Amino acid sequence: MSVGPIKPLVGMVTGTPGFQDPKAQGGFADTLKQAVNEVEQMHQTAENSVQDLATGSRKTLHQTMIDVEKADIAFRMLMGVRGKMIGAYQEIWRMNF
Repeated sequence: MSVGPIKPLVGMVTGTPGFQDPKAQGGFADTLKQAVNEVEQMHQTAENSVQDLATGSRKTLHQTMIDVEKADIAFRMLMGVRGKMIGAYQEIWRMNF
């Protein structure tokens, strides 16, 4: 499992030089949809890992915890981007034209 949504989202929020233009990737909305889908996949993987550990199918607690933490970090990052987007929208809304 890749850390797909985290790298582009970090670039969007921080404006890092490694960030690729969303237009080159199909647009901002497409980038966000892809990030949400990847976060959902990570969440599903974490749920499956926990279930496998509970049923005895998986014997490694370490990999289960890694899957759960990846999903948690990706979700928090997505919520951070959401917060930044809402803040930007509110700031634009308050502008006088």
